[in-house]
Amino acid sequence: MVNFADILAEKKAIIWKEVQAFLPTEGPLDFVEITREYPARQGKYGRGTLVLLGCEAFGGDPSKAVRTAAAMQISEDWILIHDDFEDDSEERRGKPALHKIYGNELAINAGDALHVLMWKVLLANRPVLGDDLTFRVMGEFQRFLEITTRGQHLENSLTFLDRVPLEQLDYSHYEQIVYGKTCEYTIAGPIRLGAIIAGADDRALEKISQFAIPLGKGFQIRDDILNLVGKGSAYGKEIGGDIFEGKRTIMLIHLIKHTAGDEHARVLEIMKKPRAKKTEKDIEFIIDLMKKRGSIAHAEEMAERYAGEAKAAFNKHFPGLPNRDAFEAAIEFFAKKRMA
Repeated sequence: MVNFADILAEKKAIIWKEVQAFLPTEGPLDFVEITREYPARQGKYGRGTLVLLGCEAFGGDPSKAVRTAAAMQISEDWILIHDDFEDDSEERRGKPALHKIYGNELAINAGDALHVLMWKVLLANRPVLGDDLTFRVMGEFQRFLEITTRGQHLENSLTFLDRVPLEQLDYSHYEQIVYGKTCEYTIAGPIRLGAIIAGADDRALEKISQFAIPLGKGFQIRDDILNLVGKGSAYGKEIGGDIFEGKRTIMLIHLIKHTAGDEHARVLEIMKKPRAKKTEKDIEFIIDLMKKRGSIAHAEEMAERYAGEAKAAFNKHFPGLPNRDAFEAAIEFFAKKRMA
């Protein structure tokens, strides 16, 4: 089988070169340094890679999708800056979160600067794609980014404002969050962007969504599992960070449903604490209990189920793609068990 890590490395080099061409080189004081910080840390480039693969899959010229892939990557960087601030995260890509280094005000402004830059890159598609296709691509960006902000609103409302009490949480709440903030933004949107550039019609885009949405659900569950059992620096984020931040994950919902008495009360007590008052012992208690009560195993089963749904839908709708092997490797990478 094709190794998706090799595909990522190949596409990343191409996309990063394009990203660099648009990053700021001048500005007041340390504007350039702060704005370039997250892009320079270079994540896996999974979303940008899917843009290029989507274009190849539908017979397009992937060189015409590189600029869009660069915009996709820049979108990830500004969203992560804002997300890390909202969650008060400690780490991102193995280093301190931007607001921990430069303060909230400058970090948010850097996110805003990259947001503006993303649209600048998309507008710069006009000599590459022509006006009609450029604006169709921008329309797709608007579509999935709007869904993403709604998903983020829901998660923040449940996590920080406790709009639905912990005891009343259900798996449907998690699915709504994941669809909003992950499925469209991380999987479906990028592939659809590449397909749009290749000239795919609306019917083909809908078929993409039918396998990409369950793939996105599986990916997010795997990411949540890694937050508990990942390999620290290889994972690139704070282990147990989701518990510190009070994230409503599949594992937490399962744990609340499968504990009783003093144990149940202790889980609720810990999860209702603000981040600053949670201790390492609190986090260890929750993770150990998730293992004992089968919460992590339950999440693993759900991720496998979604991966199976994604593969079945992919096989049904796209049996003859020219880069089928690459997509099969992507499904394995995004939704199958991994440790980093």
